[in-house]
Amino acid sequence: MQRDRLLWYVGTVVVLVCGFTHSAPVNPNPNIPDVKENTDPMDDNFLSLEYKKYLEEVVQLLESDEGFKAELDKMNAEGKDDLASGQIAHYLQFANKQTRTKLDELKRLEVRRLRDLHKKLMRETADEIRAGKRDPKDLPSVDSEHMDHSNPHTFEIEDLRKLIKKTTDDLTNVDKKRKEEFKHYEMNKEHEYREKLKHANAEEAERLKKEHEENLKKHKEHPKVNHPGNKEQLEEVWQEEDKMNADSFDPKAFFMLHDIDGDGYLNTPEIEALFQNELDKVYNSSNPEDDMVERDEEMNRMREHVFTEIDKDQDGFVSLEEFMKSTQTEDFEKDESWDTLDDEEVFTDQELEEYEKTLAEQEAKLQERHNATSHPAQ
Repeated sequence: MQRDRLLWYVGTVVVLVCGFTHSAPVNPNPNIPDVKENTDPMDDNFLSLEYKKYLEEVVQLLESDEGFKAELDKMNAEGKDDLASGQIAHYLQFANKQTRTKLDELKRLEVRRLRDLHKKLMRETADEIRAGKRDPKDLPSVDSEHMDHSNPHTFEIEDLRKLIKKTTDDLTNVDKKRKEEFKHYEMNKEHEYREKLKHANAEEAERLKKEHEENLKKHKEHPKVNHPGNKEQLEEVWQEEDKMNADSFDPKAFFMLHDIDGDGYLNTPEIEALFQNELDKVYNSSNPEDDMVERDEEMNRMREHVFTEIDKDQDGFVSLEEFMKSTQTEDFEKDESWDTLDDEEVFTDQELEEYEKTLAEQEAKLQERHNATSHPAQ
């Protein structure tokens, strides 16, 4: 079971680090996370996910090693969680010589990839730097914190420790980064609306205001959204999605039914799948007043809430024991509605003011560079 969790741990990193982008098209199946590969070498997200192939290959090798697997089974039997603590790195000493040799080769290939990527970045941006369109200080650095560079030839315990730490840090920071990007997205929406009003004549501005207010009003007109993870919300899933009798709700049976891969844990997509009915009450891709980016953020808020409330060991999975304990609390029985994004202040007036000021400064710099390029000094 711990072996399955290790593989899922890798998959979760790949989805979370790669998947969040406001410009991505809406996934027609909301139960399956969107993963969009970014091919722009100058994009910070692209750089941060580049080590995912190396991560996957390292884990696959370790998963196939009998000595390493035996230690994972032992860890599981003893009830320890060395995966979350990073102590699992020391299990590398139990891997056989063939596995270690292959890991050495993987590391050498990754070192070479990082060097080639650095050269590529410098080569592709050289013209922009010379033309004054890019400040060399703004060049994104190559992400290389996932390995021990003091030894570029062999894969050692320190390499596995750093890889686990980097992966854990990415998981920890991705929600923080996502929230900041969503805030910018919402501020940009408000900025664009204000710009339209600013450049419209009186009649057009009045029409835009009326349309904006009507859309806001229509969006807020929706059925009650149940609190994620409480009894009423889970019973609704039990009845409407699982097609089970309302009077037969059984928390343990519910858990087993939604543990799709049967590993004894509810992982992120399995948890997020439970919210889709609630999200459908508020967001419909056919309605112009409903923003699907906001739907994604709403789902993330629900996920964070459920994991905070139920995942007591904070390992990114909800065990059967954790789930059953959560159903025995007073909060589980409370019939509360969920406060949606409409009830939250995503940004303050001061933050919007600072954001618009930054946009104006960036536009001025771009115009200055354009003028310098178009009319070079004689």
